[in-house]
Amino acid sequence: MVDVLVVGAGPTGLTLATELRRHGVSCRIIDRAANRPADQARALTMWDGALDVLARQGTAEAVRSRGIPMTAAKYFSGGKVVAHVPFGPAAANSASPVIITQPSVESAMIENLRALGVSVHWQTELTGLIDTPDSVETTLTGPDGVETLSARWVVGCDGTHSAVRTLAGIDFQGSTYEQRYTLGDGDITAPVPPGEAHYHLHPDGVLVVVPLPDGQVRVFADATQLGAEDTAPSTADLQKLVDVRAPYPIKVRALTWSTRFLVHMRHAERFRSGRCLLAGDAAHVHSPAGGQGLNTGIQDAANLGWKLAAVLHGGVDSAILLDSYAAERVPIAQQVITAADRQTRLWTVRSGRGRWARDLLLSTLSRTGLLEKRLVPALAQFELDYRESPIVGSGGGRRGLGRAVPNVEVTGPDGAVVALRSLLDAPGHTLLVVLGAQPSAPDVRLLRQIPARIAAYRIAIQVLVLAAGETGLEQVLPEVYHVPPGFALRAELAGCALVLIRPDGYVADATSSLDVDALLNGLPGVLSPEESGDLLTR
Repeated sequence: MVDVLVVGAGPTGLTLATELRRHGVSCRIIDRAANRPADQARALTMWDGALDVLARQGTAEAVRSRGIPMTAAKYFSGGKVVAHVPFGPAAANSASPVIITQPSVESAMIENLRALGVSVHWQTELTGLIDTPDSVETTLTGPDGVETLSARWVVGCDGTHSAVRTLAGIDFQGSTYEQRYTLGDGDITAPVPPGEAHYHLHPDGVLVVVPLPDGQVRVFADATQLGAEDTAPSTADLQKLVDVRAPYPIKVRALTWSTRFLVHMRHAERFRSGRCLLAGDAAHVHSPAGGQGLNTGIQDAANLGWKLAAVLHGGVDSAILLDSYAAERVPIAQQVITAADRQTRLWTVRSGRGRWARDLLLSTLSRTGLLEKRLVPALAQFELDYRESPIVGSGGGRRGLGRAVPNVEVTGPDGAVVALRSLLDAPGHTLLVVLGAQPSAPDVRLLRQIPARIAAYRIAIQVLVLAAGETGLEQVLPEVYHVPPGFALRAELAGCALVLIRPDGYVADATSSLDVDALLNGLPGVLSPEESGDLLTR
């Protein structure tokens, strides 16, 4: 019996398996492909939200080192730049995306997962599934023949043609765009600086040109005019497209790989059926506009991983917690699908009047900075909104670190200075205790009770005390860290003394009181000490 069977070893499945192992959950990950990473992958951009997940898992630096920082996106129409969106620390949006091919991302993630004791079982396909009240009985077909495996949970991270979704009887609703698209990577010369992405909004269809980290160049285009053939486009096919649509000379010399494909806009009618769940492209698929697919899947997995681990470890209401996965992620998927569809429609405007209106809108938004301030945060997926979630309290639902909790350098019990970020990457929940002036006598009593009260709950909670000065409680409270002068929580957390941060970096709840029981007992899905005790005896 394995705790979780992860089907699909793309970025979504690898993120999920890594998160499960970080929480001490046993898992097996399979993929029907012969091996990955492969040379052929469409995903190209890693945004800040997904990089934040990889930072907690220990692979963000490896990913950044294998990619190149994305510095700008430029939109052309009629041969002229109509919109320019800068990226990087100096930009108003502060987004720092990375241009990197999906195989490079997967390679770093596979190495990290292997270090956690899990290897991918390649050429292994899920061919049967029986969902029971206590487990999922699966049939796997691999290099050594047919195998049966019992798993407590099965998660489909196996893409658009998901076997888990099909075998679980979950409908995949939506439609397919009329346009056919193509892309090719290879020896292509184009006057596009590394780090930039150029979008040419031509009447015949969009053309996107992006230099790759390995010195190659990617060309992506609406290839409807090439016909309905499914064969990969040749160098001559792509040369014909760029000659017509690019305002500067591009030479397609040779292709490493190329493909032609349709684009779908679909979503699963539900993200869970019994003990089977879906994440990533198995749950939702959309236009590649904005480069959101890989990133959304990674955040699906980060959201689901800690919840499955909490359910398997006990101490939580499993029904509420697992229901919260869809409650939190379905709205995000719908937002991404809608935004990608909106961008795709901008790409496909054909009429002269429509192109004029589109270009005027883009140039106005670019000139005023609104394009940078409104579009980019949505693409970055760095500050998602879970405030309507059934498992967050009135003070929770938004990202903690970087939004309301400044990422400052703090001084630890041993005198070492570390970034607060490094203290919040451990698996499990983190309770921030924020102390300002010398606490009062009643507050001191509450503070002294924190270690014992936290231990009474069966969810993993580390306690970090952030103190503005000497508290006199260093010998009683765990992990007292001293913050620099002027440190204060911001936005919706201003004035809070207790902040419970979930394993995915989002705030579960916060309060101005120092009463831990009042905070945790009011949090949906978390069992009280009495209920946890009952659970232990069952």
